[in-house]
Amino acid sequence: MSSVKEYMHELWSQVDVEVSFICPHCRNRTAAWLNVPGDQEGHFEDVPCQFDEDEEGWTVIIRHDDENGWSAELEDAPDVDVTIKVDQTYDDWEEPEPEPGAYAIFLGAMRDWKVNVSELSTVGGAGSKNRLLFVMLYSILEAYLSDAIIGAAMEDVEVQRKMLRLEGLRDKQVSLETILDKPDIVKEMVKTTLQGLSFHNLGPINGVCESAFGKPILPRDKDDRALVMKSIDKRHDCVHRNGADKNGIAHTDITRQYLEKIGVLFDEIAETLENAIRAQQAAKFFESLDDLDLQRQS
Repeated sequence: MSSVKEYMHELWSQVDVEVSFICPHCRNRTAAWLNVPGDQEGHFEDVPCQFDEDEEGWTVIIRHDDENGWSAELEDAPDVDVTIKVDQTYDDWEEPEPEPGAYAIFLGAMRDWKVNVSELSTVGGAGSKNRLLFVMLYSILEAYLSDAIIGAAMEDVEVQRKMLRLEGLRDKQVSLETILDKPDIVKEMVKTTLQGLSFHNLGPINGVCESAFGKPILPRDKDDRALVMKSIDKRHDCVHRNGADKNGIAHTDITRQYLEKIGVLFDEIAETLENAIRAQQAAKFFESLDDLDLQRQS
C-alpha cells in the first residue's frame, strides 16, 4: 500500500466505540466513548474512572477481528466484564462542506450567546447554567474556526501548500500515478487532515493560522493569552467531568464576568483570523491584477 493510501486508510478506518465497566476500586459503573482504529486486532486506551478521584484510570484492551467481532477487557483486571458498543450510525456519513459566510454566522451566534449570558447566567461561578454557556461559547468559536480555516484552504492552493507542513502531511509523498487517478488528492488530504483537528485546542490552531495566514490568533497581551489557554482545560472539565478537574476540584470561577471577558477575547480571535484571511485574499487579487497588466504590456 502506498504512503498516501496508508495515510487515508489510517484516517478513514477510525471507529467510535463505547466501553463501560464496573470500576474494581469504587464499584461504580464508568463509561467512555473512544475513537479507535477499526482495522487493528489489538488497541490500548486509558479510561479514567468517573467517580474514584484517587485512581488514575484503567487501560482497556480493545480487540477486533472479522471472525469474533469486537471485545474489550481491562489490562490489570481481566476478570471484570467490559461492555463494548460500536457506533455504526455514521458508516456512510461524510463530513459536511465548510459553511460559506462563516464569520457572519459567528457574529449572529455571538449576539444570541450574549443575550443568553445576560438573561440566564448567574453571578456566582459554580452554577451549571454558567458552565453550559461557557461550553456553548467554545462550540461557537470551534464552528467558526473549522469553517473559516478549511474553507480558505479549499479555495487557495497557496494555503494548501502551507498546510503541507502539518503533522501527518509533511512526510507524505504522492506518486504520479496517484495524481493521474485523483488530481485533487493533495487537496483532499489537506481537507481530511484539517477535519481531524480539535479546533477547541487553540494552541495548535494558533500555529496553523500563523503558518497558513501569516498571523497568530491568540491575544497578544500575555494575561489575556494565559486566560484563554487556561480556558481550554476548563472546557474539557466542563464537557467531560461535569465542571471538576482531574483532582475532583470543581471550577467555581465561571462567573458572569468571566463569561463576558472570555466572550470578548473569542470575538477578537475570530476577528483576527477573518482579517488575516481577507488580507491574504486581497493580496492574491491584486497580484492577479498585476500579472494581467504585465501580460497586456508584453
